[in-house]
Formats: sequence, C-alpha cells, structure tokens
Amino acid sequence: MYQKTQILTFDVLKFLHLIEIKNRLKFAFKTLSSMGNAFRYREETARQFYIMGVQALFLAIVATSFTSMVLAFEWGKKLEPFGAKLLLGRIVAISVIREIGPMVTGLMIAARTGSKIVSEIGNMVLTEQIDALNAFGLDPIKRLIVPRVFASIVVMIPLTIIADTVGIISSWFAAIHWLGIDSEFFWLSMRGGLFVKDLTIGLIKPPFYGLLIGLVSSYYGYTIHGGAEGLGKAATNTVVLTSVGVLFMDFILTRIILTIY
Repeated sequence: MYQKTQILTFDVLKFLHLIEIKNRLKFAFKTLSSMGNAFRYREETARQFYIMGVQALFLAIVATSFTSMVLAFEWGKKLEPFGAKLLLGRIVAISVIREIGPMVTGLMIAARTGSKIVSEIGNMVLTEQIDALNAFGLDPIKRLIVPRVFASIVVMIPLTIIADTVGIISSWFAAIHWLGIDSEFFWLSMRGGLFVKDLTIGLIKPPFYGLLIGLVSSYYGYTIHGGAEGLGKAATNTVVLTSVGVLFMDFILTRIILTIY
C-alpha cells in the first residue's frame, strides 16, 4: 500500500511538472510573438530602457572594472617569470571582450533587473492591477511583459560594450601602475591580438542573456501567488535561475560558436 502511494505521488508530481513546463513555454511563445507591441507601448518601453540601461550602468562598470583589474594582476604575475608580460594586453583584451565583459554584465543585470521585474509584476498581481487590465480589455503580457523583455534584450549590447571598454581601460591602469608594463606595448599587444571574430563572439551572447533574464523574471512575477511570502520566494528563485542560466548559456553559446568558427 505504501509503495503504491509513493508511485501515485511520483506520477502526480511528474504530471504537475510537465504542466509547469508547458505553461512556461506557452508564456515564452506568447511574449515573443507579441514583441511588436514594444513599439506600440513605446513610452513604457523607453522607461524600461532607462531603468534597465542607465540605472544599471554603474553596477556593470564597477563589477567589470574590478574583475578586469584582478585578471590583469593575476596574469601579469603568472607571465612575469617567463618574461612574457608584454602579452598581457592581448590576453586581457580577448578575455574581457569574449567572456568577462558579457558574463559579468549578465550576472549583474540578472541580479538587479531580474529581481526588479519580478517585484514589479508580482506586486501588480497581488494588488489586482493585472485583473484590472484584463477587465479593461488590455492584455497584460503585451502591455507590461513585452516592453520589459524587449528592453532587457536590447540594453545588454550597449551595456556590454561600455563594460568591455571600461574593463580594458581598468586592466591597462593596473598593468602600467602595478606591473610596470609600458603603456604603448600594452595597447600594441592588444591591437595585435584582437580580431573581428573576438568582437563578434562578445556581442552575440548579451542579447541571449537579456532574453533569458526578461522571460524568467516576468514569468515568476506574472504567476506569483502566496502574498508577501510568495513574492520573496519568486524574487529568490528568479535571481538564482537567471544567474545560473547566464552561466549555462555562456557555456552553450561558447561551445556552439567555437564549433562553427
């Protein structure tokens, strides 16, 4: 009897899990198929650009700057015994543009923007603002979700470009002041080691991170239940899943891109 109960419980949980996956895919499909409404509600979209882009810029710059300086310092110390410190500019530039800049920016935006989206949408659900939109014949996904997901995708590219630029400048500062590397040699090494492929790889990843962050955080906010406790749980799950998702997507995209190239 106990074994039959366990099997029945497992079957029910498996069924509920399949329903959850179906709901997530349905939500993602409806959101992506409604992306044109980002221009229809352009004021809300522009507001999200400011919130997710301008207000998050300082965080992305600070995180990438310190990570790049540590990278330069560590590699400089490792290369010094071999007399290869002049290669530091090339190594740091490739690392920052292809990996450090996009990934660190993605993680920072996942924490900041992800929690903000789920809190905003979740609060609207709990205060019945979503029900009010439905009562007036407005689709909440087109009116609220699409502008946030669209902005999350688009702002990742300029954020990453700025973060990459500041990260390289920060590594240059660390190299000339703490490692004694000549400034001109640093920039010559960097220019000699960078190719169009490196820039392409560094710019392909960020939009996918933004899509992941926007969809996951919006879904958890839109399907929230359980009051304040549910809101806190949804925010925690969003930050965890988006952060891990950025790392996992970085691995998948890198593997695919390197296979193609």
